Amino acid sequence: MSKDDLEVKKAYENLLSSKRLNLVMDKFKCNKKWEDINAFLALAEFGLTHVDVPIDEYMERIIKNMNLSMKCAKILLLRNLVSLGYYEHPWVQEQIPLVFSTIRQDGTVRCLDKTKKTNDSKLLDMGCYRQTTTYLLLAAELKKVGIILPQFELLIKFYINHYVAFHSDAPGKVIIEDMAGTFYPIDHVHIGLQMIMYGLSVLGAANHPNCEKAWALLDSKKDIESKYILSESFAETYFNVGMVGQPNKWVTLYVLLSEKYRTKYWVFKISKMRS
Repeated sequence: MSKDDLEVKKAYENLLSSKRLNLVMDKFKCNKKWEDINAFLALAEFGLTHVDVPIDEYMERIIKNMNLSMKCAKILLLRNLVSLGYYEHPWVQEQIPLVFSTIRQDGTVRCLDKTKKTNDSKLLDMGCYRQTTTYLLLAAELKKVGIILPQFELLIKFYINHYVAFHSDAPGKVIIEDMAGTFYPIDHVHIGLQMIMYGLSVLGAANHPNCEKAWALLDSKKDIESKYILSESFAETYFNVGMVGQPNKWVTLYVLLSEKYRTKYWVFKISKMRS
């Protein structure tokens, strides 16, 4: 729908005057780095940008507060900053090529904890499925603003080779259980399958035959009204998303957006083949 549509304008006005948005903006008043991280994530999920809400000073603050304790959160923060309209910011411009240079030939990034000898991903050479997925979401946001990097192909190849969420040497075994469900809201550790399919759809890869197994798994979370059930969430969410075990508008929205991009790229591919 057009931004000039009366219904869209009304929804936008309701959001800007909502208690939910006020609660998120209040997180910045705490002046705590993890509250800032969660606030940026929530605003990105609301579909807002720095033009809509006064967050420039907090953006500069989070950059200054970045340290090693936040290493795993950095990529998802970059995704959120791109979503919030900060792609042109010098720090973001500097960081994006640097972080994508860490993607290896198998499409993964290594676990950032150098003291570990194994992790819950159980991928080769300490590959981290959770962290790799934050790169996937960042890549999707970058593509939406017209930025495509060579490493995107490596990322896509990794998910295709693993049927999105399964071990390549044990096709019936998911890599990480909670990431095979519809976990929401997300953070740099907890990301639901609907988000992964959304990222692959935006990147134009979700129609590959190797994605069918993941689509079927995602559709198994659907009720008789085609609404998607929230399978798991945080004990205390950084914004209210609804109850676990119930149909969830946020999860359903991401699946619908996935279908939108999936169809868009499928139609484009067919028309290109015909021409």
